[in-house]
Amino acid sequence: MYIVRRRIRPVCRAGSGKTMKNRRAQKATEKTAMLKIESVLRTPVKKIIAFGEGMRNFYRFVESIAVSFRSIKYLRFRSIYSIVVNQTRFTGVDALPIIVSIALLLGATTIIQATKNFPKFGIEGFIGNLLVIIIARELGPLATAMIVVSRSGSAIAAEIATQKQNREILSLELMGIDTKLYIVFPRILASILAIFSLIIIFDITAFFGGYLISLSTVYIPAGVFVQTMLDAFSFSDLAITILKSVLYGILIPLICCYYGFMPQSDFQIPIFVSRAVVRTLVILFVINAFISALFYF
Repeated sequence: MYIVRRRIRPVCRAGSGKTMKNRRAQKATEKTAMLKIESVLRTPVKKIIAFGEGMRNFYRFVESIAVSFRSIKYLRFRSIYSIVVNQTRFTGVDALPIIVSIALLLGATTIIQATKNFPKFGIEGFIGNLLVIIIARELGPLATAMIVVSRSGSAIAAEIATQKQNREILSLELMGIDTKLYIVFPRILASILAIFSLIIIFDITAFFGGYLISLSTVYIPAGVFVQTMLDAFSFSDLAITILKSVLYGILIPLICCYYGFMPQSDFQIPIFVSRAVVRTLVILFVINAFISALFYF
């Protein structure tokens, strides 16, 4: 007697295949979402790490310059005299037309807004205070620093980057010259002198332009105008102007020189030049706000 065994085939339901496909699609979607979340969370972490590395590299650059100052006694002033003179002329003298123009416009704008929004009766009593507060304390140093960064800072970064790609800096190092001291120190010295002079010229020009505009609306005797400005201007304002000019004169060439040494190819030169200008401007705004809050808040 033979027993016939039949193979029982599994019964496939019509919707089972679709269910498996839906589960696989759901798992793929969940995996993609997790990857996106990880990338979103990883991006700020990467930026923080990159910022920390950048600060560490900048600290090492400043430290190397500080170490180089030990050999400043071996550096002859004649060797850096031409660099200081040329940098001072480019940063200071060549920038005078744009400094004077912007100072006149800012002084005129300040007085126009004051005469428009304040009563004309008694305006001679506070117009000097207004110019000192807005121009001498804030806009004068900040606008001057912005002009110097846009002109001289970008030029410094581009010049050093080009010298590095042309092997000029390497040639100086092979000759036994400390490039950090020879390149950075003269530009810092020239920037301090030029920025301080430009800030003084900017403030005086803005005051003069503001006074001329005020004559077209309200007559203010020159003696009264000068006296109100002298009364509003204090020794702390002069000290803060000197402090800002020194800080700006150190930071602008220092940061721009740092980014000038970074490019590894000709293609990277404009990238690091733009980074030098943008990041220097951000640091200047932060320092200006910090000094104002420290002394006037």
